[in-house]
Amino acid sequence: MHLGLSWTVPVRGLAAAFLLPILASCNLPSREAESPTPSSEQVLQTAQAIAQSTRDAVTPSPLPPTRTNTPEPPAETATPEPTGTPSIPTAVADYNANIRSGPGEEYEVIDFILAGEAGEIIGRWDDTPIGTWYFIRRFGEAGRDGWVWGGAVTLSGNEFGVPAMTPPPTPSGTPEPTNPPAPTETPAIAPTDT
Repeated sequence: MHLGLSWTVPVRGLAAAFLLPILASCNLPSREAESPTPSSEQVLQTAQAIAQSTRDAVTPSPLPPTRTNTPEPPAETATPEPTGTPSIPTAVADYNANIRSGPGEEYEVIDFILAGEAGEIIGRWDDTPIGTWYFIRRFGEAGRDGWVWGGAVTLSGNEFGVPAMTPPPTPSGTPEPTNPPAPTETPAIAPTDT
């Protein structure tokens, strides 16, 4: 049976009762006081204060790079120091000089050494009136080996291990024959008959 009452009227009234206060609150003035528009002087002061604080700000320094775990190369092994191996004693000619067959001016000149040329010192002879003489072996194909006066050369290398040598016999002024010939008789000239 239908009583003729409609449910639509109370629903409309109830909806209006709830929506009306919500919609009315949208137009209410806010409780906050509205701020006045700043003057140009206030804007300029604010901008200057911001600029000054920017200038005074400390620039952060960059962070140091993070270290990665890179394998380290193996530690170097100490290189042994070279031992004191004696260097070859050498004579370098200070000027053009004679090479002799023995340690002294009484010996024959067998060659010469030019200024700047060198030779290995093989031996020495110290017992001369004018100083030490050195027996040198010439380097390469430079010339004959022989004796050079110590005053004509500059020494380099370790000369302390150079042995003293016995010089060859001193040459005499005139060579003596080892077996002189026996005197022969001079044949007499006999007159002949003709």
